[in-house]
Amino acid sequence: MADVIDEIKSRLGIEEVVSQYVQLKKAGRNLKGLCPFHGEKTPSFVVSPEKQICHCFGCNKGGDIFAFIQEVEGVGFAESMQILADRCGVKIDKDKLENKAPKSEKDIYFRAHDLACDFFEQQLCTTTDGKKVLDYLYRRGLKDETIKEFRIGFAPDQYDALYPILLNKGITKDILIKSGLVSAKNLAADSVYDKYRARLMFPIFDAVGRVCGFGGRALKHDQAPKYLNSPENPIYNKSRVLYGLNYSKKYIKEEDQIVLVEGYFDVIVPYQAGIKNLVASSGTALSNEQIKMIKRLTTNVVTSFDTDSAGIEATKRAYNLFQKEDINVKTVTGIDRKDPADFVLENGEKFKELINKAGDFMSFIISKIIGENDITSISGRKKVVRDILPYFQGLSPTTRDFCVKELSQKLNINEQHLYEEIESYKLPANHPMRKSVELAEAKISLNKFSIEELILGLILENPNLFENSNKVLDLAILSQWTKNVYNDLLQQYNSARENFKNWNFETGFLSQDKEKIDVLRLYAEELYNGFSHEALGIEVEKLIDRYKKDRRAKVLSELQINIEEAEKSDNKEKLRNLLMEQQKILKS
Repeated sequence: MADVIDEIKSRLGIEEVVSQYVQLKKAGRNLKGLCPFHGEKTPSFVVSPEKQICHCFGCNKGGDIFAFIQEVEGVGFAESMQILADRCGVKIDKDKLENKAPKSEKDIYFRAHDLACDFFEQQLCTTTDGKKVLDYLYRRGLKDETIKEFRIGFAPDQYDALYPILLNKGITKDILIKSGLVSAKNLAADSVYDKYRARLMFPIFDAVGRVCGFGGRALKHDQAPKYLNSPENPIYNKSRVLYGLNYSKKYIKEEDQIVLVEGYFDVIVPYQAGIKNLVASSGTALSNEQIKMIKRLTTNVVTSFDTDSAGIEATKRAYNLFQKEDINVKTVTGIDRKDPADFVLENGEKFKELINKAGDFMSFIISKIIGENDITSISGRKKVVRDILPYFQGLSPTTRDFCVKELSQKLNINEQHLYEEIESYKLPANHPMRKSVELAEAKISLNKFSIEELILGLILENPNLFENSNKVLDLAILSQWTKNVYNDLLQQYNSARENFKNWNFETGFLSQDKEKIDVLRLYAEELYNGFSHEALGIEVEKLIDRYKKDRRAKVLSELQINIEEAEKSDNKEKLRNLLMEQQKILKS
């Protein structure tokens, strides 16, 4: 298996893997971005192409490509291997892989959903009823290759079509019920039946393309609900999934823009037409987790929700959340009360033009509210101001100034009067925007390394500092782990002497704890980026001096405690020895 790991690593760089989840920017020799593992506004997540590792200095998570995938996808090592192998075209003997790694509960849920998806696809393409549904998809403008790519299927109008098949495949009744693939009236009597019947089936994928849930659209007029969605389970949490992200992630990063729509067809039809940087919220209100997922890929959002009242409300809610995360939001206009899927079918590439021409959300909402009121009357203007004021909460000063000017011109009201209205305005306690504005971001404290670790990190990253630091650093005061590393460095240095240039991290103790050593090197590199050799030398001397003083103060403090205890117990011999040791340190 080691050869497979090496082959995957030779084909996939850490920056290539991480960039599919995090928007990275060049920072010296490294790349930086917002950590995908915790919420933050200032990037503390560092990727080192040179060391082939990533690390967050906020939450201390990271590692190589396998450790990153395990953490970001919530999978085990074997599954992270399979994910990365699929991406780079390396073939893995799945029998060996499965024998090595025991199946987790999540693995079984994923298998159940994938088997169900296969069944729904087969029902769509090979049955008489399925072909009628296929004709419906053709009328909606979908092509065979698109239907296949998005794995759209059909659940037949039967109570026991899927259930016995999955049981025969070894999926337990308990897993099937919890996954929402079947329902039960009476478990004791084994009264279990298929949950999805007579429905058009849209599989919902996680970020790496695994089926984790379903959305079933009603095919009968009297069927309720119109969309039947999977319940939350170990692999599906609706607040952490964006429909279509597994397809669009690459294109979102390429265009540095994401188009947010509402429904499955609103993603699929434009995607088929070549507009591929779309995701859908699938009819649910956007969550903080989804906003953070988007922010890792881009800070430029274009919303294109339905133009009915519900769609407008969804646009408003989305804007409030994005404002909190400093994300730019624009809104598509001009699709004449059609959803994006129907508009693309009728107008094709024009939808792309509308995306490119999308205006700022605040301009959109100002125009919309003005259009709904009679601004020729005083009462009409007052109502416009009253309805718009909530949206000024949380705006940056620059954006607020721009919006005040626009509103002032359209209503012919003095700008100063509008500023006074904004300043005196207080959101009602039950107003939805108040809740958005007041959402507090969880703060994660930065876990700093000790001075001892920082000194070691600087020497590991800058071998030319070793000679001078070796003259002043006392090994006796170091922790055992640091001693082990330092002794390894000393041995390498003494062996090479005049020919010494770089450390060999593949031998001795350095190779045994390479992950920790790489993180220390990365931390030192980030902290002292841009320092000259002379400046680094001075910094190491200062750190060693500070470490010695801190260490001396700690030893003296501990001695004082022991002296006081010896005095209380009247242990004269112990007291004499402690006082002698104290005097020795004070004179040193």
